[in-house]
Amino acid sequence: MLVLLVGFVACHRSMGGPTPGAENSQAAVEQFLFAAKAQDLQAMSAVWGNEESLVRDREDRQQFERRLLILTCHLRHDQSKIGPAQVGPNGRQLHRVELTQGDKTASPMFTTVRNAKNGRWFVEVFELEPLAPFCKGGMAPPVR
Repeated sequence: MLVLLVGFVACHRSMGGPTPGAENSQAAVEQFLFAAKAQDLQAMSAVWGNEESLVRDREDRQQFERRLLILTCHLRHDQSKIGPAQVGPNGRQLHRVELTQGDKTASPMFTTVRNAKNGRWFVEVFELEPLAPFCKGGMAPPVR
């Protein structure tokens, strides 16, 4: 897995493909969760960012690799239900998401933001603490 991850991170900037982000806030959360469930690190990184840039374009490669691995561990789920968007600060939108993994459930809040450059939506941050039981490694540092 690590060899594939290193290869992905080394070439992610040079790869062409669809425009990063999603058409709307809910689609950003859907794409992020689908990619995490499939352990598709490239797809996760294409919808994880803020109003300025993708996380992969502004973070140290090793730190980025660690964070993606933490995310895939904590976001493993069998089912998901995304709640309606709520208005957040500075144009952000908030979605309460119900995730189920076996007999465990969690309801973290996801915050999405519209990118100023391309107008597309990105998952900016989500609550990690409610997802701690989903990852056998325990609690991880906050994810932004």
